[in-house]
Amino acid sequence: MKVCVLIGVAMGFLCGCSATTVRQSAWPEALSQQAGFSDYYDQDRHNAQLQSQEQYLTWVQRFYQGWELYPTGWNSISRDLTAKIADPALKNTIQTKLQQLGRVIAAEWAKDNAVRRITTRHVAIWGNALQKSAERAEIPEILDRVTDDVDNLLNNRIAADVITENRFYPDADVLNEVN
Repeated sequence: MKVCVLIGVAMGFLCGCSATTVRQSAWPEALSQQAGFSDYYDQDRHNAQLQSQEQYLTWVQRFYQGWELYPTGWNSISRDLTAKIADPALKNTIQTKLQQLGRVIAAEWAKDNAVRRITTRHVAIWGNALQKSAERAEIPEILDRVTDDVDNLLNNRIAADVITENRFYPDADVLNEVN
């Protein structure tokens, strides 16, 4: 499953660059406000030299909604995670954290490949960790760890290559081979 997700992400990453963009006027109501992302785009002049605002906003939408080559977007992941939580207060807290985290990740990930600090590989690793956290009833803990990763990465406290597939759930087969 993990390999399929990574292959899908890689294919979407490679093919998405040539895909047509979504018009700004078609901004879905279910997404975070477009104005916040437009402001974020305006703050990064280097990215603006490489990517139009329309292209940037298209990638923001793809992050949230998915697209043909990678249909699982942040909205779907968030719905799946919150559906697994029975406690209404905890569900509300997790939902709020997922919304905040999604905005931060989307704002950076949607930038041109040459300047963004959050890559598709990071998004896949975090998405896989969050999905596995639901299976193990560890959503709050893993969500906080992913949030810390994002904050540390964006504030240059960790290197991008520190975020690996084994960061959250080391592969049991690899551990057994070492021991």
